Amino acid sequence: MANVTLIYSTTCGACPAAKDLWKSLRVKHSFSYREVDILSPDGQELVDRHAIRATPATVIDGKLKFIGVPSRESAEKALGVRPPER
Repeated sequence: MANVTLIYSTTCGACPAAKDLWKSLRVKHSFSYREVDILSPDGQELVDRHAIRATPATVIDGKLKFIGVPSRESAEKALGVRPPER
């Protein structure tokens, strides 16, 4: 199961869309998910570890995967799941 961490800022205009994306994917796919404010101690540690300079930033299994809001398809690919057939 993937571990997804979304680093966000309360002043970020794109962060709500990233939160909505990951929350909607969590309904369909099994993975752990947490949100971390960039200004929190945990957020600052992630910023230092991954050299994050913008939000939203998504870390999956300890690796920085996205800056900004990924497409649903890119997010599912990063999770290692296949989108449902249409």
